[in-house]
This record gives sequence, structure tokens and C-alpha cells, in this order.
Amino acid sequence: MFTEIEKNLNLVEEHKEQILSSWMAYEIVVEKLTINTMQVDFFKEKFASKVFDFAISVVKKENLTGDCPVIGVMLMLFKKKNIPLHDIFIICVHLKNALLHFALKKNILTEAMLDELSYLMDYNFEGVIKEYVLLYYKDSLIRKKPQDEKLATTIDSVEITEKLDVLTATSAELYLQEVTVDMEMIEELDELEHDTLDAIGAEEYLDQNSLDESAKLFGQYANVLNGMLEFEELSYTLTILCDMLREVAFDSFSDETKFMIDIYLKAIISDLQSWRMAIFITMEAEDIHYLDKTLMSSIAQIQMTLMPQEEAQEDEIEFF
Repeated sequence: MFTEIEKNLNLVEEHKEQILSSWMAYEIVVEKLTINTMQVDFFKEKFASKVFDFAISVVKKENLTGDCPVIGVMLMLFKKKNIPLHDIFIICVHLKNALLHFALKKNILTEAMLDELSYLMDYNFEGVIKEYVLLYYKDSLIRKKPQDEKLATTIDSVEITEKLDVLTATSAELYLQEVTVDMEMIEELDELEHDTLDAIGAEEYLDQNSLDESAKLFGQYANVLNGMLEFEELSYTLTILCDMLREVAFDSFSDETKFMIDIYLKAIISDLQSWRMAIFITMEAEDIHYLDKTLMSSIAQIQMTLMPQEEAQEDEIEFF
């Protein structure tokens, strides 16, 4: 399917940084990220690089188009920031443009190469759009009032319902029968959870030690989940949070921000405790993914608080 790309795959991989820099250098991409108060460097490091890696993995037949776990994490954060779909499209489509321009400069842009790159990017973008529409409208459809009937016609609600229905729940008991889990690592999380909560509660106000202990806990959770395909999104979300807690300038926080971070950290740790127990200890969860979206949503909320931001140049934009 990707014969021409495969022939030039080493060349593309070797110039990953150049391609990413070209992508992030487009004026319209910088504009869209800035309007939505997201730093270009942050987006490049946490998301753009991973999206590029995923595209390469599709060519290598390691993954399927449109099935990138990083995309889910990125879109959850975008939803929290209420970034419009048309802005997401502009940001994403310029990876395709960067790849095409790179191929042209390297004299490898044959007709077949153009078709393959377009197919690869277009189907990945289709997955992005479908996932974001599903993510954005799921809650709206659930709480839709009779007078909001027109909302259902905005998207293919039948498609969304079908997508939700085909996600057959896997119980914790069945899951643990099918996979090998290092229970010693799972049990170590219990001690880390208590140590972290003790650190957070030891002081009247959030301090640097609390952030360090939280980062350690989330990093360990990410390591445990990293080898479990079913929890790739959650693992990557925790990895980003761990990195941000380690990199953030704590002294720059206002008292109000510290107060909010304190609340978020306690809530996330509490949810992780309940989730870990229900999946790996008591095995009482009827669906191993029952708390995934709640956890990712909470983590995205604290990421918004922690992340470096560009100053918005326009008023907040509605989704549609």
C-alpha cells in the first residue's frame, strides 16, 4: 500500500526534525496554536512528534491508519480548551503539506508518492475528525433536551451510536485471564499513592515536594500501563502529566493556581486508586475502560493549568 514511501522511509525518518520544524513554521499553524493559547514548542514536543512517529508506524504495518492513541490524548486536551474543529483541521493538514514539500525538495515526489502520502495523511485526519466529533458531542447527545432535536442532525448520530455500541465491554476478571500482569508493580503503586497523598496533605499549601511525589507516582503508573495495549491512551496521558509536573516553574504559580492543582492532584490520585483496585485487585469492574475517559478528562484539566500558554490574540471562538 505504501510502496513508494517504504522506499524512502529511511530518508523521511532521518529528517524527522526538519519535517516537524517545517510543519510548525507554517504561519497559519502558529496563528491557530497561538489563538488557542498553546505554545508551538509544547505542541511540537508532546503531540506533533508522536503523530509523526505514528504515521511512520502505519507505513511499517505496526499500526492501522486512524488508530493513534496519542490522538485521543491530544483531542481530549483540545476539547477541554474548546478548540474549534476547523482550527484542528488546519493544524493537522499542514503535516501533510510539510511532508509533500519535503518530498518535492528531495526529488522523490513521484505521482505514486503523492498518492500514498495523501492517502496516509487523509485517512489519519479522518480519524481525528471522527474522534473529535464523537468526543465533543457524546455528552451533548446524552443530555439533549427535546428542543435540542436539531443537534442530532448536525452529525451522523447513528454512526456515533453504532461506534459506542460496538465497544464491547471486557470485564476485569476476563482481562486478567488473557494478559500477564506484574502484580508486584501493581502493589507497589499502593504505597506510592499513600506516600503522595501524605506529601500533599503534609503542608497547608501545595509545595514542590508534592509535585515531585505526584510526578513519581504518575510516572510509575505510566510505566506499568505502557505494556498494556488496552491502556495506551491513559499511559501516554499520564506520561505527559508526569513530564509537565517535573518541568513546571512552581514558584510562578499564584496561590489560586496552587489551590486548584492541589484539588486536581488529589482527585486524580483518588480515581487512580479506585480504578487500580477495581481492575487489578478486586477485579469487580465489569468494564476495564469504565473510568478511562473520566481520568483522561481530569488529567487534561490539570494539564491546561500547568501548560505554558501563548497569549490569545482573538476572543474565544465557539466550536461551530
